[in-house]
Amino acid sequence: MVRVETRSRLEVALESTSGTVTNFLEQLVGESIDARGCRHEMIGSHTSSALRSGQDQPLLHRSATLQGRDSGRSYVYAESVIVTSRVPAGFRHRLETGNDPIGRILAEEGIEATRQALAEPDRFILAGSSEPPVAFGDYLLVRTYRIDDVTETPLMAITEWFLPALIPFLPSQ
Repeated sequence: MVRVETRSRLEVALESTSGTVTNFLEQLVGESIDARGCRHEMIGSHTSSALRSGQDQPLLHRSATLQGRDSGRSYVYAESVIVTSRVPAGFRHRLETGNDPIGRILAEEGIEATRQALAEPDRFILAGSSEPPVAFGDYLLVRTYRIDDVTETPLMAITEWFLPALIPFLPSQ
């Protein structure tokens, strides 16, 4: 189990982990994590500066809630934009057919990747949404980052909202 002393330490702990967010959450809350309520939508070929993609590269918009397998608690809401041509077919198949979070799929498919913090979400995250997915103040932390492969080619951009269900796992300040 991971010990996180305060809410502000949540961000520090996340930034210092060398593993996936999925693995971090599983250690923090003490249960397996699954991606639930997944939505997969091809958003066509778009230019994305964060992903260094051109008009010829289709993008997949995915949203999911990372939930405890046993408790059913929602710990993180995440939206991602994935350059489908840059990830293996097995990765795409698992995204579409299972309930594995992206981090687990990356690890189990042997895809070596790094995270790069982004100042703001890719403009295609939340595309078509009239309301933000999580109301202001209904989360502990929000962050956006890009996942690159070992050649520093951007694979996807992810925005995560860490939800209040994590509070019991964060000792009082």
